[in-house]
Amino acid sequence: MSARPVISTIAAAALSVFAFSGAASAMSEPTFEEAFAAAETISYKAQVVTTNPARNEIIVKAKDRNEFAVPVQPGFDIASVRENQFLNVTYLAGVVIDIEKSKNTKPEIDASKTVVLADEDRLPAGLTARQMTVTVKILTADTETGKVRFTGPDGEDRAYTVQNPDILSDLKIKGGDLFDITFFDAIGFEITNT
Repeated sequence: MSARPVISTIAAAALSVFAFSGAASAMSEPTFEEAFAAAETISYKAQVVTTNPARNEIIVKAKDRNEFAVPVQPGFDIASVRENQFLNVTYLAGVVIDIEKSKNTKPEIDASKTVVLADEDRLPAGLTARQMTVTVKILTADTETGKVRFTGPDGEDRAYTVQNPDILSDLKIKGGDLFDITFFDAIGFEITNT
């Protein structure tokens, strides 16, 4: 677990689903369509808490005070970022590729890695694509629409499309149960003065 704050309820904002039935690690260089099918871009304001140059990320807090990490694009001068600065964060939620019952005892980010898309030029400028695994409490799972809803690291409840809706049929969700969800997302930012 990294030194960054653990979000009480997490979904990172994350991310997207591939059109395959194997494990998330079985695929390399997904296409934009596979990772971000029908995704909508969301923007919101956040404030800098600190920077983590070793991980090349900025820790920010959203309006609800949840803290989460935003990756920094290669070549960006992370030393120029100051505590309490405001950022406009842009987020693109992708598809969920795997869900399974968790052995963890609390919501947390289990893993995050940068993903290179086969058609990287389709990713909105300034955004970095990631594959994330988070431990969360699922709010709803709809087998008819193939949507799963949970709270992201920015504190917002979001609905994500599941790549293979059949995995939702096998879930037995009870209040308080934790699940490990693997998905794609893309995130970026710009510094503002207000």
